[in-house]
Amino acid sequence: MKKLLRGVVVIATAAGVGYVVYKEVLSDEAKENINKMVDTVKTSYRRINEVINSVRGDVMPDDGPLPNVQTTMRQWKDLGY
Repeated sequence: MKKLLRGVVVIATAAGVGYVVYKEVLSDEAKENINKMVDTVKTSYRRINEVINSVRGDVMPDDGPLPNVQTTMRQWKDLGY
């Protein structure tokens, strides 16, 4: 329980420090760059997600056994199996 509480405190402290740094320390140009970076990450995530969703569920048709499998099957058939 103490580990969980300590983790929550660390995360809350980091978020608070990040907020204060963003609001008080960073210049307007730095804030714009951060916002652009966040937008780029969001756009990239959406595009990757679309590609993954479009590929998911696609099944490649099976053209039949490979030539080496066909040869092996023929050899077994010739042996009487």
